Amino acid sequence: MKSLIKKASSFGSKGKAKAKAAASSKEKQLENSPATTEETDESRSEVNTSATATPPRLPSLRPLQLGSYNFDVADTTPYIYPSLYDEASTMIDLSNLIYTLAELRELARNGVLSDPAKSLRILDLPLPMETAMTVIKGEAELLREVLGDGAHGSTLSALESLMMKEQLAKNKKEAEDGNNNSSVSEDKGLSSWFNTWDGCLGGGFSFDELLDNMCGDVMNAKTAEEPTSPHNNHRDVSSSMIYHVGDLKANEELVYAIGVNPAEERITVIFRGSVTKADFMTDANINLMQAPDPYSVAEDSESDENDSTIGIHRGFYDYLFAEKNGKPSKYVEIMTHVEKLVMDDVNRRENYKLYVTGHSLGGALATLFGFYAAARVGTLPLPVTVVSVASPKVGNIAFARMFAEMESQGKIRHLRIANHRDPVTLAPSVSSKKVLAVTAFAFSPLGYLALKASGHLHERDVFYHTGIKMKLRKEVPIGGQICELSYSGASLIAGSTPKSLEVDDQEVIQESNKMSKRSTNDLPMVQYHYGSAYAERIALVENELKEKKLNDLYLEKAVWKK
Repeated sequence: MKSLIKKASSFGSKGKAKAKAAASSKEKQLENSPATTEETDESRSEVNTSATATPPRLPSLRPLQLGSYNFDVADTTPYIYPSLYDEASTMIDLSNLIYTLAELRELARNGVLSDPAKSLRILDLPLPMETAMTVIKGEAELLREVLGDGAHGSTLSALESLMMKEQLAKNKKEAEDGNNNSSVSEDKGLSSWFNTWDGCLGGGFSFDELLDNMCGDVMNAKTAEEPTSPHNNHRDVSSSMIYHVGDLKANEELVYAIGVNPAEERITVIFRGSVTKADFMTDANINLMQAPDPYSVAEDSESDENDSTIGIHRGFYDYLFAEKNGKPSKYVEIMTHVEKLVMDDVNRRENYKLYVTGHSLGGALATLFGFYAAARVGTLPLPVTVVSVASPKVGNIAFARMFAEMESQGKIRHLRIANHRDPVTLAPSVSSKKVLAVTAFAFSPLGYLALKASGHLHERDVFYHTGIKMKLRKEVPIGGQICELSYSGASLIAGSTPKSLEVDDQEVIQESNKMSKRSTNDLPMVQYHYGSAYAERIALVENELKEKKLNDLYLEKAVWKK
């Protein structure tokens, strides 16, 4: 564990120096590369090309170092992965739960509780999930009062979502108990829940408007399922424990929680989405910084032989890796907790998996954390699983290429859940260094389209998504599917440039541009970003996704070619 922490710490000092030197050399090579010039010429007409046009070739980059990991072969440890629906819905629930949990803990620390004798338990760690839910329900009226000032829409809407879900779960359990059925299956009440409560409305598409109108959603964890095998295939919320919550400086730093589910044999790191000014400033800092790739730092830190860099969203990177006042970075802090949880229990060392999740900003942090953890962690069986919800883009072409390499080597799995017409998942498109100022326009995909058409854009300046994409629609389109599954790295493996924006994404941008002068309450698209919208849409495809697994999608969508 000490070696891991030492390596991770080099991100903040020596790693940055090495990254800067390598970045300078690479930038000169790319600027003088004929392939880069050719790509720029092709990109000038990309906006007007059809979706079936042959994608442009990549600029001259090193060949992909693809592995041959077979996702169909069982690990040495007989870990049983949940269905695609179970993985997606559970991680959506957890990525939303942290909003209310962090708010209530802050109230408890300030001595503002209706029933301190019972509710102060929310500060005790480890904290049983069942206890956390009981305290939240008991303090619901106080939370409504405190949050009802119009400035806490995200957390207030999350609370109301939680209360509605809790009532539905209670009603269902009572009905099943009345039928003498002691085995409680997973909740199927989400659709009716959203029929009776539509979530918070309002919001626009520009980034400034988005920051003022975001709201989240909180869902309860899974209820118990009758086990059919002795190994990690049953869900028991009462056995889940929250061991760490990083929220003491919630107004200045990222917020996270770490939970352990013995029934699922899973350790989960959960990142909260944007709530504070610091969160929003992190979102807006969209410069692409040249960061050390995980392998160049993990290997001999004194050698420059294997130096390479990748472009990563500066705000996300600094939030996770910056060292402040001589203290370790949040990455080091979280990994220290994770490794201790693993080393304290022989069963965890041999059988557990690491999951990382989060909504919005939390999804971006989860992607970045999982990426570096998969390359470094030696005490957890690989692959690390990332389930990002409503995540913006994290890195450039070099980041996406290395991510695909790590997937092919069986080190990481990434399920990226994105609602159709969710504007946050389309951004950022291009580093703010390529625009006049860091503005809402810079964050918006509109900035990408304008620069792409101008011919003054290199692929290294463009953000790309990673992982298996699960695109959820509200209803079935004509000739389409309500749930579309694809692999973001497919074109990279084929040797061509992936699309930063799909055709229907461009339609969303054009529509938002026409409506940009209207009141934010008249613009419906941001409501598709809310956690409640994700919970609603994943419920609509439960039956379809129950028969699928994420590993199956990698086998189907990501054919590794050396």
